[in-house]
Order: sequence, then C-alpha cells, then structure tokens
Amino acid sequence: MFNFNPTDAMRRMLQARQRIARRNPFFASLLFNAKLVETDKRQTIVTDGIHVFFNAEYVKENDQYIEGDFLKCVMHSALLHVPRKKYRDLDKWNESCTLSVGPIVHQYFPQHPALMAGDGRFPDKAAEEIYELLEDQEGKGKGKGKQPPKGGEAPGNGEAPGSMVDPAPEDAEAAEQAAKDWQIALANATDKAKKAGNMTGNIERLVEELQPAEKLDWRDIIRDMSRDAKSRESRSWSRPNRRRLGADAEVMPGYGYDTIYKLIVCFDVSGSVSDSQFREMKSEVAAVLEQNLINSALLIAVDTMVHDPLEITSVDQIETWKPRGGGGTCFDSAMAYVAKQTGAIGCIFLTDMQTASFGQAPDFPVVWVNWLHDGAKAPYGRTVDY
Repeated sequence: MFNFNPTDAMRRMLQARQRIARRNPFFASLLFNAKLVETDKRQTIVTDGIHVFFNAEYVKENDQYIEGDFLKCVMHSALLHVPRKKYRDLDKWNESCTLSVGPIVHQYFPQHPALMAGDGRFPDKAAEEIYELLEDQEGKGKGKGKQPPKGGEAPGNGEAPGSMVDPAPEDAEAAEQAAKDWQIALANATDKAKKAGNMTGNIERLVEELQPAEKLDWRDIIRDMSRDAKSRESRSWSRPNRRRLGADAEVMPGYGYDTIYKLIVCFDVSGSVSDSQFREMKSEVAAVLEQNLINSALLIAVDTMVHDPLEITSVDQIETWKPRGGGGTCFDSAMAYVAKQTGAIGCIFLTDMQTASFGQAPDFPVVWVNWLHDGAKAPYGRTVDY
C-alpha cells in the first residue's frame, strides 16, 4: 500500500489549495488539476503549465504569500499562458501575464508588494495586448524581465514567485495533453460558476482571453504568420553557392535566408471609407513593413472590383500608391483574386465591414481588421478591431 507522507512544505501547499478553494467556487474547480511538485531546482513557486513547482525553503520563509503565488500559477496554467507565449520573450511575457491576471489574484490573496505594484496599469486588456504595449513603451527586447518580490530583492536567481517557466523539451507531449486538460477544467469551472450565479466579470474577462480574436492586435497575428513561415523554412535545406567557396572548402548544407515572406493586404476603398481612413490604413501597413515583420506585400484595392494591385518591398511604394475606388462594396471578386495568389503567408483585409458579401475563403489565413469597432464579424477567418 502506498504510504503518503507529505513534507511540511507540501502540507502547506495542500493547505493553501483548500483555502483558495473555499474563497471562490470557480478556483475550486481548477485547483485540483494542478500537479504539485516539491523541488530544490526551483527558487520559488512557478509553473510550466503542467506542474506547480515549489521550493520548500521558499514556502517556509514566505508563508503569508503562498496562496497568492499558488493561485497565480494555477491561473497561468488554466488560461494557457504557457502555450500562448509562442515566440515571445519569456521574461516580458511573464510580466504581461502578471499585469493581466495579477489584479484578480490580488483581490483574494496578496503576493509580494513588488509583484502587486503594477495592478491597474493595463485594466481589461489581454496578455497579448499588454505585451505589445510593453514593446512599444520599452523598445523591442527591453522588457523589465523578472520582477523581484518583497523589498526589491529576488530570492535565489531572481525567479519571480507565481511566474512561468518553459516546459522541458521532452515534455512536449505532456504539455499538449496538459493544455487540453486545463481547457476542460476551465470550461467546467466557468459552467459551474455561471449556473451558480457567482461568475464575476473580471474572471469572465480572463476566460474570454482564450478566444482573443477581438482583443489581439492584428500586427501580433502578422508576427505569428511570419514566424510560422520562417519556422517551416528553417527545416528545409538549401545548397551553398559553390562559386563563392574555395576549392578546398568543405561543403556542408545550410539554411536558406532569401525566402520572400509576402503578405496580401486588401484595402477597402468603397465609398463608405473616407480618405483619412485610407491614409491611416496605408500608414499602418508601412509600419508593419518597417518592423521587418514581412519583406514583401501585395496591395489590393477593393470596392466591388479589384483595383490597381501592386507588389511592394519598401515603404516609399506604399506612400505613392493611389488606387482607384469609391464604388459600392462587395468582396467576391477580391477574394477570388486573393485565392489565386501563391507564396503568401496570409491575407489581411482592412475594412469597415460594410459589405454585401465577404466572398469565399481562400486556402490560407485571413484576418479582417474592423476599422469601426462595431462588433461586426466576417463569416470566416479571424476578425479583430483596429
């Protein structure tokens, strides 16, 4: 018979789990999905989306913060913050997720004061949105990184309590299964809370982040498209140019870096779109090109017909592009034209969504950028607000 003898630290974590469960039924439905692991390889309490790791010495010395740290880890896991990280810098992603979920956690249980300092900084924004705002404010790759706990001094190597760590490479299959398990647990928790009438608005907002199409910055989606394309390219070999090699050089295969990452960009130029809106659309696409998210774009103007398509590689070409337009609105011909294009990573359609038809979906991703913020959605692809 298995004899379970928990350590003092494990006993304290189990006690924290019970205390959190009693505070809110929504949390109670999630907590028991967390796999607790005591380890001296971590400095505080962290999660990889599969386990909640805790350091016994940290638990002993920070008794007043254990519930908050534990709950933060559970919310990171349940909201799939680990797989949602994707290409993003881990430290800055931790900060973004903390700024999103932290204020909810801190309504119930405190963490170290330094970790609570950012509460209210970005109210009602998804973690992806906050990440982009941090990049804009602090410069690419210059996030604040790991936030220290109490007194500004981080324990051990600066590992922030309640933060995330990347799962081990060999845990890829386990991470995928854990994400599915958390989705089921979150759905059950949400259903029970709503039926009981105790689903608070702020918690519901966090749950809705798992369907972030209306919240994501559309430029963030372009980043995903580009990185996915580059990831696929990195797995294919290209032959070296022998004319540039010496006679005695050892020839080895290498990766190709001359691939064109083309984005199709459709502009709604119907009569309902003003000149100022069109200039704004062109400015946004120029910014995407300047940020090297893509190195080529096919510009297409659309009302009821396709006008003046132009493939560009520089910002100057966008600024001088002055297509015709001003008629009615029907995207059938535009999407038929788009579907014939090859070598594109996806299509972005900038529009006020006032159209008689959205046409037929092509075989690659389409993102509709709604310039009016009126809640209208396309029947396929993803719709985001500008």
